[in-house]
Amino acid sequence: MDGLRAIAKSQVWMLRNNIARIKEEPMLKVSFILAFMCLFWIGALILFHRGFRFLNRFPFVGSILMDETIYLFFAALFVMLALSSVIVCYVTFYTSREVDFLFSKPIQDTVIFFYRFFQSVFFSSWAFLFLGVPFIIAYAIIKQVPFWFYVTIPFYFIPFLILPTALAALIILIFMSFLDFQKMKYVIIAIVLAVLAGIYWAYKINIRPAFSARTEIDFVMNELLQHLRFLRHPLFPGCWISRSIICSSVSRFRDAAFYFMSFAITTLFVLQIDWFIAQRAFFSGWAASRGGRKDRRYPVEKGIINRMAQMIAFLPRSTLAMVIKDIKIFLRDPGQWSQFLIYFSILGIYIFNLRNIPTEAVNPFWRVSITFLNLMATLLVLASLTVRFLFPLMSLEGNKIWVLGLAPITFRRLIFQKFVINLLGILLMSESLIYATNVILETSRSMTYVSCGIAGLASFGLVGLSIGLGSIYPNFKEDNTAKIVSGFGGTLNLIIALFYSIAMIGAFAAPVYSYEVQGSIPLRTFRSMKAIAWIITVAATVVVGVAPVLLGYRRLEQMEY
Repeated sequence: MDGLRAIAKSQVWMLRNNIARIKEEPMLKVSFILAFMCLFWIGALILFHRGFRFLNRFPFVGSILMDETIYLFFAALFVMLALSSVIVCYVTFYTSREVDFLFSKPIQDTVIFFYRFFQSVFFSSWAFLFLGVPFIIAYAIIKQVPFWFYVTIPFYFIPFLILPTALAALIILIFMSFLDFQKMKYVIIAIVLAVLAGIYWAYKINIRPAFSARTEIDFVMNELLQHLRFLRHPLFPGCWISRSIICSSVSRFRDAAFYFMSFAITTLFVLQIDWFIAQRAFFSGWAASRGGRKDRRYPVEKGIINRMAQMIAFLPRSTLAMVIKDIKIFLRDPGQWSQFLIYFSILGIYIFNLRNIPTEAVNPFWRVSITFLNLMATLLVLASLTVRFLFPLMSLEGNKIWVLGLAPITFRRLIFQKFVINLLGILLMSESLIYATNVILETSRSMTYVSCGIAGLASFGLVGLSIGLGSIYPNFKEDNTAKIVSGFGGTLNLIIALFYSIAMIGAFAAPVYSYEVQGSIPLRTFRSMKAIAWIITVAATVVVGVAPVLLGYRRLEQMEY
């Protein structure tokens, strides 16, 4: 196929260059990052192993609960991959400058399509793969499967990661064939909201009543397992992989091969449909998207954003101009605001379902555990938000960043502007979220103050970390935010953010559990441990939130453009 060999060679050269850049980095830094990644992966494996061991200890239903967890995991993973792939495919196929460059070369449309398709597979699934592998290994350890089962794990994930992206690409190709480019973003919003509403409806009608039941455990489990039966529907692709893994774990080779081949053949069939439609619709959809953009004009002094900017007119004119620019770039990028919409939709579902948690529990262990789990969920949401949306901010300045050297704004002010504006937004969101969830959970006043304080410090640290690392590892040649985040700096940002969030929770969880749950320490020791925890978290926040910003500023000042 025309152009396939050239694209393959270019990717090999790019891989060699990336490896060469890593070799040029200090060995201490590379070893530190690799150690962090290994520790995170091992920690996830230990966490999943303990969870499966806890389920397996239930008499009579332990093995059933483990299998239902597999069904639930792959069902949720399939839906999340499909949703993220719809957005990533739309951005990767139609809004990237690289596609414009490739269409100017003598390369077949299908070659360009599948080249961008497999990039979309990687961008939308690398994080899921990083967590999915330790999940399956933990399940295999508890099940005590034979050695050959571990060898087959990669073969399960390859088609499972491709099929959601293939379905998403099919949806995008079909809609782009009939709709205007500017209307496509509204279709994406409708698809995402419809899927999320369907998930919430299924949970509210079928699953939540089983959790809300106040009867004996056997009745609750019977109700819950019955309502989770839809995850095993024979027409749902996520069910096939789950059944293949479960059958393999008990040496039912024929059934395992049948379900795996069903999934693999379905994946190949959808890819064949993608190839057929891409031949006829990919180029025309891309051309229509470029034609629609020419008629789109953005007045300089009109529009809602410019009117709202009058509320912050007290800022210096250069800073105000950069703030308005960042907001407009965000709103004009479907890959940014659509994923932001998904985040807030999931947050809304989470907050609404907090009402179903029994707040009248008198057991101190569960009361404290629910409080810290809610705080952990909030910090993880903040970590993912800052990595996904704040890390690419500096890279989105593009290869014309040298123009800022001619503008009346310094790199110091640029980084400070991005840090302060985004900190205010993240701080407002985090404090509102943590206060609202604590009110719903009827948390004690002292724990509410602690939670709000931790959320405030975490907002400062996570924003500084993302802005700083985004300045240290910028990618001015890329306009795809998913690709920017998937790079070395984005991965490092995610790992440090997760460890930082977990460390903040652990610093306060240890004294609270020791005093309120176990009663093993006196009140004076408890207060001293809390004071030490505050000192540790403040120091960690200064290191995580300030040091990357200073290093990022120096990096931008010393960079040659």
